[in-house]
Amino acid sequence: MTSEELRKSFIDFFRNKNHTVVKSSPLVPKGDPTLLFTSAGMVQFKPYWSGAVPLPYKRACSVQKCLRLSDLEKVGETPFHETFFEMLGNFSFGDYFKKEAIEWGWEFITDVLQLPNEKLSVTVYKEDKEAYDIWKNHIGVSQKKIHTMGEKTNFWGPAGKTGACGPSTEIFFDLGEEFGGNKDECTIENDCIRYVEIWNIVFPQFDRQKDGSDKPLMNRGIDTGMGLERTLMVCQQKNNIFDTDLFLPIIKKITKGLERTPKNIIADHIRALSFAITEGVVPSNEERGYVIRRILRGAVLQARKLGYKEPFLFKLVGPVVDIMGNAYPEIREKAEHASLVIKAEEERFLNTLDAGMEIFEEMLGELRKKKTKVIPGNYIFKLYDTYGFPLEISQQLASDEGFSLDVEGYKREMEKQRERAKSATKFSGEVDNLKWNIKGGKSQFVGYNKLSVDTKIVGIKKLNDNIGIILEETPFYAEMGGQVGDTGKIIGDGLDIEIIDTQPSPYGNVHIGEKTENIPKVGLNVQAKVDRNRRMDIARNHTATHLLQAALREVLGKHIHQEGSLVAPDRLRFDFTHFSAVKGAELERVEEIVNSKILLNLSVEASEMRFDEAKKLGAIALFNEKYGEIVRVLKIGNYSIELCGGTHVNRTGEIGLFKVISESSVSSGVRRIEAVTGKGLLNYLNSLSELIKNLSVTLKTDKTKIEQRIKILIAEGKKMQQRMENLARRINSYEAKTISPEKISSGINLFVKQVAGQSPEMLRNFTDEVKTHWEKQSIGVFGCEYNGRLNITAFVSKDLTSRIKAKDIVGLVAPIIGGGGGGRDDFATAGGKERTNLNKALEKARVFIKKTVS
Repeated sequence: MTSEELRKSFIDFFRNKNHTVVKSSPLVPKGDPTLLFTSAGMVQFKPYWSGAVPLPYKRACSVQKCLRLSDLEKVGETPFHETFFEMLGNFSFGDYFKKEAIEWGWEFITDVLQLPNEKLSVTVYKEDKEAYDIWKNHIGVSQKKIHTMGEKTNFWGPAGKTGACGPSTEIFFDLGEEFGGNKDECTIENDCIRYVEIWNIVFPQFDRQKDGSDKPLMNRGIDTGMGLERTLMVCQQKNNIFDTDLFLPIIKKITKGLERTPKNIIADHIRALSFAITEGVVPSNEERGYVIRRILRGAVLQARKLGYKEPFLFKLVGPVVDIMGNAYPEIREKAEHASLVIKAEEERFLNTLDAGMEIFEEMLGELRKKKTKVIPGNYIFKLYDTYGFPLEISQQLASDEGFSLDVEGYKREMEKQRERAKSATKFSGEVDNLKWNIKGGKSQFVGYNKLSVDTKIVGIKKLNDNIGIILEETPFYAEMGGQVGDTGKIIGDGLDIEIIDTQPSPYGNVHIGEKTENIPKVGLNVQAKVDRNRRMDIARNHTATHLLQAALREVLGKHIHQEGSLVAPDRLRFDFTHFSAVKGAELERVEEIVNSKILLNLSVEASEMRFDEAKKLGAIALFNEKYGEIVRVLKIGNYSIELCGGTHVNRTGEIGLFKVISESSVSSGVRRIEAVTGKGLLNYLNSLSELIKNLSVTLKTDKTKIEQRIKILIAEGKKMQQRMENLARRINSYEAKTISPEKISSGINLFVKQVAGQSPEMLRNFTDEVKTHWEKQSIGVFGCEYNGRLNITAFVSKDLTSRIKAKDIVGLVAPIIGGGGGGRDDFATAGGKERTNLNKALEKARVFIKKTVS
C-alpha cells in the first residue's frame, strides 16, 4: 500500500460512514494565538466542540498537515519520530461517541489495513471505565492487552492553552523483539520503541479555560488521529518511516556520505521547510521564522557531516514536491519560492557557521587565560542563538578541546528564550475575546454597493474607552485581508456616534465607536453611514494593489506571491516574495505597467463562484487564508484575477495615477513596496513641490538648476575633504615622530593614547605612521571617538608578534566598548558604541600588554 492509497482508503472509509471530507487547514493556524503551527488534525475544529460557531456538519474527516517541535531531538534517532507529519482524523461534534469511534478504528485497522490482531494492544485512561469496557466486552480485546495509563499519556490537553480536551485511548503495533528485547523489559508503559502508536482517539468532553479549569463541552465528541507515516511503515513492513515512499526518494538524492542518521534528519527537515515556507514563513529570529531557521540550520549541520560544504538542501525541494504535490498542490505552485528561500538561508548560515567557529576559538582562548575548563551557559547559548550551534555540536567541539559545558546555565538561557517566544504569540485583540448574545443570526455586510443603510442595533459591548456595536445589516467593511476598517457615523433618535474603526468577529462586523453620554440600546433603529471619501481612497489603493501584484509577476516572475499588505486611505503597502532588491529599471517598468492599466480604464468586476472553479480560472489565492466553498473573485479586465473580499473601484480610471515611493527589505526573501494613488499621490507631489521650493531658497538658485548646484557643492566638499585629509596625514606623520613612548620590560616602547578628531581611516593612518617610525621593539594602542562611535587600533612590531599579538589586544578590549574587532598579528582594529568606556579599554590594554611581555 502506497502513501496515496493509504490516504484514499482512510477518507473513503469514513466518507462511507457519512463523514464530510474537509480539506487540510493551513500549517500556519489562522485566528488561534496559542499556536505557532497546526500541531494536530483537530485544530481547525476547536470551535465546533465549544459551540463558539454554528455547526456546518456533525461528522468530519480530514488529512491534516502538521508541524511539531516536541520530538525534534529524537528525529533520526528512533524509527518513527518526525517534525512534519500528516494526521488522518475522523471527528464527531455532538454526534457519535466512544462506542462507534473505537469500533470504527478497530474495523479500519484490522479489516481494511488487515493488520494482525496479535500485534495490536490498546491503552485507556485509568479513570475511563467506559472505554475500558468497550474494548474488553464489545471489541473483545483480551484484558492483558488493555493497558490503563495516567494523565500524562492518556488525557489529551488542548492544542494550545485553551479549548477542547479529554481522555484518550490508543492502539499500538508491536514491531517485534528486534526493536526492544523481551516483553518484560520493553513495555508500552516505559515508552519502548518496540511498540508504535498508530491510532489515537481523544474523547473531547471538556473545555479548558484560561485559568486551567475544565467545563463541559457544548458538543462533546471524537477526535481521532492516525499518523500517516507510522501506519505506512507498519503497512509496508519497513523498519522505520524513512524507508517508506514518503522519505526514501528524498534520501536517495543525498549521495554524499554513508551514515544514515543525518540523511534521515535531512529528509524530515526538508519536508517541514518546504511546507512552512510555501505558506509564507521565512527564516527569522522571531516566532515561526525562528522555528524554521532552527530546523534549517540543523539540516545544514547534518549535511556538513556528510561532506556538503556548499548549499545543497534547496535541491531537495523537488523530490518533496514529486512525493507530496498531488496531495498538496500548493507546494508544487510555490516550489521555486521555497527553493530560493532555502538556498538564501543556507548561504547565509554557511558564512555564519565559519564565523561561529572563529568565535568559538576566541571563547576558548579567553577561558584558557582564565584557567577554567568549563564553558559558561551564556557562551553556549550565544553559539546556538547567533550561530546556530546546537548543544550537541558545542559539546563535541568542547570535548575535542578538553572542555566541558555548563549545561544547566545553558538551559536557563534557553528557558528565557522560550518565555520570550511564548510572550510573542499573542495575536488576537479585545474584540476576539468578547461573547455576544445575538439573536436572529449573524450580522450581514451589505457595503459592496451601499454606503448608507437603515438598520437596527443587535449587540453592544463596552471596549475600554470605546463601545462596540453590531448591526443587523451594515455597510461598514471590517478590517480584513490587509484592508483597514471603515469609519463613519451611526445616527439614531438622539444618537450620533463617531465610528473610528470596524473589526470582524464571528457574530458580524463590530463598529468601534467613541463613547457618548447617550449609550444606545439593543433594538434601536439607526442609520449607518460610511465615510464616503475615505472609502473611495481605500478602494483606489486596494485595486492598485491588485494591479501591482500582477505587474510584479509580469516583470520579476511567477514566483512573486503576496506575503502581507496594508490598504489604507493614504497609501498602500505590499510585501512579496523575492530574493534581491528590485532594480530601478524593474520598478520603473512595474510603475509604467500599472499606470497603463489605469489609463485603459479597465472594468473591475466581482463575482462569487466555487473555490475550485476560481482556481481553474487562474485566480490567485493567499496560502495562509482558509477559504469557504464559495469565494469572491475580483477580475480587472483580462489582466488580474484574485480571490478578494475587499472593496474596489468600478473601473481602473478612478484610481487616477500610481506612484511607488519606496522599495525595501522586510526579511530574508521578502521585499516591500509602498505606493500612493489618487489624493495620496496629490499630497505626495505637493510635498515634493514644497521641498523643491525650499531647496531653491536655501541653495539660492533657480528650481531648474538645483541638481547642478548640488553637484557643484558636492565636488567642492570632496576637494575640501581631500585637503583636510592631506593635512591630517602630514600632522600624523609629524606626531608619530615626536610621540614619546613609555619604556617597559626589556626596553620595549609602549604607546597607549587617546587621540582627538580622527576618522577610522585617519586613525589607521596615524597608527601606521607610528608603526613605521617605531618599527622595532614597539607596541601601540590608540583610540578616539568619531561620529558617536569609538574606534581602537593596535600594532605590534614584527619582532614582538611571537610574544603578543595585536588581534589579541583588540579582542580583549572590544567587548569593553560594546563592539567587536579583529585583524593581523601585527595590526588590528576594533569599534563599538560604549562612548564612556574608552579610557577603561585603553587602560585594560596597557595592563594586559605589560603583563604579557614581562
